[in-house]
Amino acid sequence: MRSDYVIKGSVLSEKSYGLLENKVYTLKVDLKATKLDIKAAVKDVFGVDVVNVNTSILRGRIVRKARSKKGGANEVKLPNIKKAFIRLKDGQELPAPVMTAPTETVTE
Repeated sequence: MRSDYVIKGSVLSEKSYGLLENKVYTLKVDLKATKLDIKAAVKDVFGVDVVNVNTSILRGRIVRKARSKKGGANEVKLPNIKKAFIRLKDGQELPAPVMTAPTETVTE
């Protein structure tokens, strides 16, 4: 699989920010991508060495979208999403957004 099709984006959530402390990065990837495809894509795109890849598939939930006068509410299934949790070698990092606590300024 081509490496530019494997990585879809990054996951921005509380859990992913918490995993950044342990140098674990969370990415959205293609559903058909294997762990070896993900490892090769991260190496090609970012130029870093991957130690470990864990994946999980988030099943799309069913939501009620629009209502019509005759048929009632229409139910639509959201698409499935595959997430990859990537651990890098020591000393390497991805260009990921980092949240820092606001610094307190003391005026005297």
